Amino acid sequence: MSDQLTFHLKGLFKKSKKEGLKAGKGGAIETIFHRNSEYMEQNYIRRIFKRVLEKAGIRNMRLHDTRHTFASLLLSNGESPVYVKEQLGHSSIQITVDIYGHLIPSSNRKAVNRLDNSQQSATYTQPAKTEKPQPFEIMANSL
Repeated sequence: MSDQLTFHLKGLFKKSKKEGLKAGKGGAIETIFHRNSEYMEQNYIRRIFKRVLEKAGIRNMRLHDTRHTFASLLLSNGESPVYVKEQLGHSSIQITVDIYGHLIPSSNRKAVNRLDNSQQSATYTQPAKTEKPQPFEIMANSL
């Protein structure tokens, strides 16, 4: 979670706690997926989400699609697939790579392109050719 989102959620929690204490609830009022202290139906949440999207000028999508958007944006910005796996709560890296692997190749291309800039002329399996030392004559008058 970003620092900015953490800051705003903490502020909302403080506000909810104050309202809960004023209302005699003894603490914060649960506000996510609750309405008048009752759980909201899934369809009600979908309708609200749809209205929020319309007001924001964003095309209609499922709430679950925001999860995919989150993962896609992280990978497109160069985050590690391992980090994305942890954020999404996948049980293995394989799940993350199977779903989002198509977004990772650009980073691989960058790694390969860095090899073009390399000054090395040899690889581990193909050592560089070195010139064989040429025998030289020792001249009597050079001593």
